[in-house]
Amino acid sequence: MNHTKVLIIGAGPVGLTLACELARRNVPFRIIERAATASQGSRAKALQPRSLEILNDLGIVEQLMEIGITELPYRKFIGNQLMGETPRTGFPRTDTRYPKTLLLPQPAVESALRTRLEELGGKVEWATELIDFTQTDEGIICRLEHPNWSEELNAIYMVACDGGKSTTRKKLGIQFLGETHQEEQLWVGDVEVDGLKPDAWYNWLSPVYGIAMALFPFKNSNKWQLQAVVPPDENGNVPTPTLEGFNELFKERTQMEGVTFTNSTWQSIYRVNVRRAATYRVGNAFIAGDAAHVHSIAGGMGMNTGIQDAYNLSWKLAAVINGEANDQLLNTYDEERIPIADWLLETTSQRQKVMMAGATSGKSGFESLGTADTTQLNLNYRGSSLNVGNIVTLTGLQAGDRAPDVQLSDGRWLSEQLRGTEWKLLVFNTKAQSNERIKILSVEETVQLAYGVGSGAVLIRPDGYIALIGQANEINNYLKNL
Repeated sequence: MNHTKVLIIGAGPVGLTLACELARRNVPFRIIERAATASQGSRAKALQPRSLEILNDLGIVEQLMEIGITELPYRKFIGNQLMGETPRTGFPRTDTRYPKTLLLPQPAVESALRTRLEELGGKVEWATELIDFTQTDEGIICRLEHPNWSEELNAIYMVACDGGKSTTRKKLGIQFLGETHQEEQLWVGDVEVDGLKPDAWYNWLSPVYGIAMALFPFKNSNKWQLQAVVPPDENGNVPTPTLEGFNELFKERTQMEGVTFTNSTWQSIYRVNVRRAATYRVGNAFIAGDAAHVHSIAGGMGMNTGIQDAYNLSWKLAAVINGEANDQLLNTYDEERIPIADWLLETTSQRQKVMMAGATSGKSGFESLGTADTTQLNLNYRGSSLNVGNIVTLTGLQAGDRAPDVQLSDGRWLSEQLRGTEWKLLVFNTKAQSNERIKILSVEETVQLAYGVGSGAVLIRPDGYIALIGQANEINNYLKNL
């Protein structure tokens, strides 16, 4: 029997983020994907500011910024009549290097993560599926199958990142609470378009369908992502999308001449599901990403929340495996991330209603979805048992908040110094005793003003959230009690 510390099931953005984080911490793992090759369908296309900060920590955000778009106006039509154009609304803030949503196809994100994983010494095992598993006192015995072989693998921990239809979640017996909105279905796909200039996000609005048709052009590509609401028949089904069907639907709903879809490399049906797993942990098995929560695509936060799940879980798994914390630390994954999922389901459902109401009225469409909370920078773990103390700084920061980024006097950003897998300790007009697990940073006045701390220390977790605001002499005791 082969052995590893962590088995990751699924090599999408969530599994790849988790694998990169474990690789950075020298934790042995395997990452398997039952598909034989990477999917090329565009699927999710938004990276929110908080996820961009995480990918900055991983060292891949700048290459993604070159691939994606942050400035693309919404161009609105009713039928073939142009109704106007509005810019993408942003929410300016000074506490991040990446205040704007980045739009790019999901495969580009996965490709960058795979490359980073390979640089860190890891690799995806394609066409490999988890067939069965048994939990024991020592870990999890897993049966893997590949077209050319089968294998028994003993893993200490297992993390399922295998999507909304997760077979692993089902085998774990975890309830997937919520509902399916059978009446809300869309055709989605990737098409090549003749007759439109790729300089806007095109939206055709309709009092009947809401989003009669939407076309988003990807940067430096001949592909556009298509979305269109398609009502189901009396049995709750919609026809299978095809290139011919895309063209027919476009002509029917837009009455525009001179526009043709010449090729389609991906077609799918999207059904709105609003569900959340009852728990994220059973024994030594965990779930993350869409396996743990699914929701409306309104607001573009699904891939992002999954990446953030992985970022939360990875440092905790590594700390336990490396003997730096006891197993109870892993229970805080559930504790911290389930409230985020509940917020996610509520927020995206509200956004869906706002979007459809705006679209059916003919006044707005996708541009109505962006609000300050969709940046995910304001999400916090203020209720977490990992927090110490109840100090609130002059700028309102408290334990459980995301540690703000700050532009320094020399033009660099604090996040450059906060990169890495260690705990970080910001010291303000005080001294701190060195600790091999902590990176100690003496900060300048700009950071002092942004954090609202006159003296003392701020302890930042490996995932960029504040654990403690207080005195430097409290830190060693905090880490001993993890």
